[in-house]
Amino acid sequence: MTLLAVFQLLLSRYSRRDDIVVGTDVANRNRLETEGVVGFFVDNLIMRTDLSGDPTFVELLQRVREVALGAYAHQDVSFGTLVEALRPDRSLAHTPIFQVLFVLQNTPAAPLRLPRLVARAQEIDNRKSKFDLALFMTDGEQGLSGTWVYRTDLFDDVTIARAAGHFGTLLEDAVRRPDARVSQLDMLTEAERSRRTMEETERQQSTLSKLRGAKRKAVNLAEISSVKTSSLREGDRLPLVIQPDIADINLAEWATNNQEFIETSLLKHGGLLFRGFGLSSVADFEQFVQSICPELFEEYGDLPREGTSGKIYKSTPYPADRPILFHNESSHMHRWPRKIWFHCVTAAQEGGETPIIDCREVYRLLDPAIRDCFAQKHLMYVRNYTEGLDVSWESFFQTSNRSAVEDYCRKASLTCEWKDGNGLRTRQVCPAVVKHPKTGEMTFFNQIQLHHVSCLEPEVRESLSAMFAEDDLPRNVYYGDGSPIEDSIVQEIVDLYWRESVAPTWQSGDVMMLDNMLIAHARNPFAGERKIVVAMGELVHQKDVETAGAPIEPPSR
Repeated sequence: MTLLAVFQLLLSRYSRRDDIVVGTDVANRNRLETEGVVGFFVDNLIMRTDLSGDPTFVELLQRVREVALGAYAHQDVSFGTLVEALRPDRSLAHTPIFQVLFVLQNTPAAPLRLPRLVARAQEIDNRKSKFDLALFMTDGEQGLSGTWVYRTDLFDDVTIARAAGHFGTLLEDAVRRPDARVSQLDMLTEAERSRRTMEETERQQSTLSKLRGAKRKAVNLAEISSVKTSSLREGDRLPLVIQPDIADINLAEWATNNQEFIETSLLKHGGLLFRGFGLSSVADFEQFVQSICPELFEEYGDLPREGTSGKIYKSTPYPADRPILFHNESSHMHRWPRKIWFHCVTAAQEGGETPIIDCREVYRLLDPAIRDCFAQKHLMYVRNYTEGLDVSWESFFQTSNRSAVEDYCRKASLTCEWKDGNGLRTRQVCPAVVKHPKTGEMTFFNQIQLHHVSCLEPEVRESLSAMFAEDDLPRNVYYGDGSPIEDSIVQEIVDLYWRESVAPTWQSGDVMMLDNMLIAHARNPFAGERKIVVAMGELVHQKDVETAGAPIEPPSR
């Protein structure tokens, strides 16, 4: 019970939640009649502990004791029966009700004696984890030892080693100070305390230098290991995963002090995944984003706004059972954000990943004949704002004044024509290949897959074709001269994107930062609740970007 209390406290610290559910194994041999029966009777019990109110460790231990005794008293109710009664959302990806296991092996291991046979225990190298995380504690002659088993797509060995250190420190402090409030118990290891002291010293020295008016080289906190970097899979350059290496790092403050590190890493990798920093609200996300880019894009008509700030948007409201294909945000317009951030407030129960791909690699891998054709001809995006099928022109342009829309289109080199029934058609010529303004690299930058009619579901395409003439379809894209793009070429592009992309699994609290001119993103279908919010910044104008091919001219009507 003491070990379980410390383990649940550790999970509470990491997740910043007070309601912690952990499973545990039970031998299920609490009757004399079953002791001699051969077979595997093990079942799972649920240990759900309330850590609210900042109790002392003794008070927490009392809560855990009541939960544990209650669970053992009702262990004859099988886990399967409990699942059947509670009917939680089910997924083949994880165990229902709990995904973290804690087990104490405290039964002495007696030697197995069989007639004319010698038997000994054999270690099994099991490479598969049944749970997101499991901790098996053993109480042996040499004291307590622990074995951590975990999903490698969620955790790496450095993270688990750090968790083991925190668990040991928490346990020692709880035993030493059982009457202390749980919020006061220390979990930092000696090495982490030394790094924190170093950071505090650096911070104080920096403040003193500013007060004295002295010029002092900025300290890059990444260099003193306040964060650690890794890749999701060995050999992958995208995304670079950034995680805290010490507890309680304020991500916005860290980002303020590490602008150069963030920018350099973004240009090299194209995408950064900030994980484990404990962002628990949209307000935390906005504070972090504005520490990097104070001026966020707040005039975006394609996405609904999140909350009242006007600078954070909800993700695209598109049916959950359909994918959103790859695109560079706003590449079909006269201006676009270079930087885009996605914050996972709630991860989907299944699916819902945001696949990403490096458009420099797409440029390199695409058939040169296809690539050069797009580079020379550019693209013409045609859009019919039809309420009920897409956003209305009033919502997109955020005005009901037709003159204001015409003025906007004129300044954006966008042709527009009013249609019967309060409709509007626009045409805009944009590049398909651009040179990145910071790195000078060529990148395949467009929204072909979101606009080309061949990318629609067959039944949707058939239905729209029956309802509208080609010029009246809600969205379509052509070569810049107005000629059609061949379906076969679009399919070759689609196949390349999916083949070369990576799709990180979202965890609640994650932030993914992309250079929108280097990385295209998509969305996988999903099940269950999913909430991703979006921020965009550092606007780039088409006229300021170097493109291949002929000069881009506004399309004729």
